Amino acid sequence: MGRVALMTDTTSNMPEAWVKEYDVIVVPVYVTFGNESFRDYVDLPPAEFYRRLAAADEMPKTSQPTPNDFAEAYREAKARGADTIIGVYVTAKASGTCASAQMAAEMVEGVDVHVVDSATTSLPMSWMVVEAGRVLRAGGSVEDALAAIEQVKAHNALVFTVTEVEHLLHSGRTVGAERAAKTPVKVKPIVSLEDGVPQAIATERTQKSALRRVIDVVRERAKGRKLKGLGVVHGNIPDKAHAFAEEVKSAFGYEGDVVVVDFGPALAVHFGPGLLGVAAYWE
Repeated sequence: MGRVALMTDTTSNMPEAWVKEYDVIVVPVYVTFGNESFRDYVDLPPAEFYRRLAAADEMPKTSQPTPNDFAEAYREAKARGADTIIGVYVTAKASGTCASAQMAAEMVEGVDVHVVDSATTSLPMSWMVVEAGRVLRAGGSVEDALAAIEQVKAHNALVFTVTEVEHLLHSGRTVGAERAAKTPVKVKPIVSLEDGVPQAIATERTQKSALRRVIDVVRERAKGRKLKGLGVVHGNIPDKAHAFAEEVKSAFGYEGDVVVVDFGPALAVHFGPGLLGVAAYWE
């Protein structure tokens, strides 16, 4: 078996240490403010995005990487000696990223491309890539790596609460956002990735009660099975996120490290700053 390259997009929020450890090629999504377009994380790191967002007169937008972007990434992987690429990308039900990646596969010869729809985003995507990397490192086949991805895909949860319903409404990608926005009192929607679609599954009056609900929902999904990874996602509130991580670690009795990541520009466009939640995957 030749060399296998791993690939994902920037909505995976993959920690840099994991990118380096598994030699992952990360393809940036685009974030647009008015007439200015930026590559997520590359031209627009999170701090700069949130600064621009606070000063913006209108909501930014996002767009998927182009087929040419992916073709360039495939050529990069080929130049590194890869003859096979496994790419794990943001849910196809909310983005055209997988479609672009698949189109690009027909543009580059001499490399076998496997495009995987993660049916989610953020840390669960990263864990899919990491598990594939571990299998390959242990001598497993491409098929073994793809099977490992499917295991994570079938056993993960991403649940969070948002503070600004306006972002959900403007994005239009979260099912149930309108219902949450029409309540007579301001509420904190709880959003979950359900079968590849962001859905507002519940509301709470306060963030404290919303975060309790987030933990309960993830616990219900895991059904007591052993956690293999646990993380906290946030939108430009690192101090609160790290404090919440300690609460989450205790709530699940988790013995490993809780990964804390910012949702990053391309996701924060759709869910707003101030979001806070839990990602997990299990056996």
